Amino acid sequence: MKIKPLFPSPLVIDRPFESDAESGTLAEAIRRRAAGTPSESHSTLGGWQSAPDFLDWAGPQGIALLRHIVAICDRNTLSFADGTLTREPHDWDLTIWANLNRPGHANSVHAHPGAYWSGCFYADDGGIAGKPDLGGAIEFADPRGPMPMMYAPNVKMGIEGCVTAGLAERFFPTTGDLLIFPSWLRHQVTPYLGERERISVAFNLGF
Repeated sequence: MKIKPLFPSPLVIDRPFESDAESGTLAEAIRRRAAGTPSESHSTLGGWQSAPDFLDWAGPQGIALLRHIVAICDRNTLSFADGTLTREPHDWDLTIWANLNRPGHANSVHAHPGAYWSGCFYADDGGIAGKPDLGGAIEFADPRGPMPMMYAPNVKMGIEGCVTAGLAERFFPTTGDLLIFPSWLRHQVTPYLGERERISVAFNLGF
């Protein structure tokens, strides 16, 4: 018997820095920026969010992170022309900003219209690694909506990757994790219940 997944939604997981010290340097730059500038707000439920001027003040770690993000998106994006798929660099329109969240903060359900890839780098996970009771998970909703749950909600497909059909998948990021996913994939961040600050960098890549 062979089972082939159809229409998967990719979640790319990577670690752009060789050490947590580099993540820590970037986290400190974001803390300094948050202390001196007012917050913008989009999907945030509390917390601080920078303007999309991240590259102006994030230092060499910010530039290195950007280059890594672009390289991964180029590697995972194909161009289609004249009936042929090719893998080549793209002229991305990039928007990137920083976030600082404290206890009780979260992000409401949203997508990123006008972009192709979106993602988040976690400069400081706030101590949630291995502690799911502290919340702070990024939760991705099934893009098919609740339809798989409508007919027989108490029955699940016993196939890898299909058990959560119609529901959501949670990922608990740790310091140094980089997540990249399609911009149309609806997601939220569950309330953070720890005592430290959580620091991240979010971004959109479009054309």
